[in-house]
Amino acid sequence: MTMVTTTLFKYVQSELIKDGNNEIVEHDESGYFDPPLNFLWFDDEKQFINKIIRYDEDVEKIVNDLFAGLSLDNEVYDKHFKRTFINRFGIRQINRQTIESFKMELVSTFMIHQDYINRMYEDMDLFITQSGKTEQQNTQLNDGSTITDSRSAFADLPQSHVNLDVDDTNMSSATDNTISRNKQKNNSTTDGETVTDYKSYDLDQLFKSSGVLEQVLNEFDRKCFLQVW
Repeated sequence: MTMVTTTLFKYVQSELIKDGNNEIVEHDESGYFDPPLNFLWFDDEKQFINKIIRYDEDVEKIVNDLFAGLSLDNEVYDKHFKRTFINRFGIRQINRQTIESFKMELVSTFMIHQDYINRMYEDMDLFITQSGKTEQQNTQLNDGSTITDSRSAFADLPQSHVNLDVDDTNMSSATDNTISRNKQKNNSTTDGETVTDYKSYDLDQLFKSSGVLEQVLNEFDRKCFLQVW
């Protein structure tokens, strides 16, 4: 015997009706006809299936309640995920007899995968482009000194004392004696910082990313819905 349970569409429908929404217009309110014509028609803007597809504020409120107020870190990503969820499983039968027990299973599954889903949305671009950032800081210290000594002597070579030995570099007397010293000390510090952003585009990675959200939804399918069609 096949178990019969409600679908998400029927649940959202009942909640919309409970909140005062009505997709059927019971009489002419345009004032075009005098006297007004009494007839029924569906308003496309108020039709429940269209409200679910658009994921308007009324539907968003109901779905947030299904998830017990839990959400992703980013509001835009949270809305995209829940809109995808309700449109993917809108006509599927839940695998619990009551909405309360279904919510327990749904919330449990969401909490288990919440961090993964957050990272999937936040870092998807990094995974696809294989992006990265490197930072490098360099500090160079130069400390040195230079000393230069220079001495020179000059003699008039008096006739009484002549040095003819070319190997003798000593001078016993000199008319002029010049001594100079040059001393230099260098201290310098150089700081440098290099920041590099890089991206490597790979079409194969883009193809692989198309199934990431599908894998997550398959987990919700297995945990929360009947596998009957």
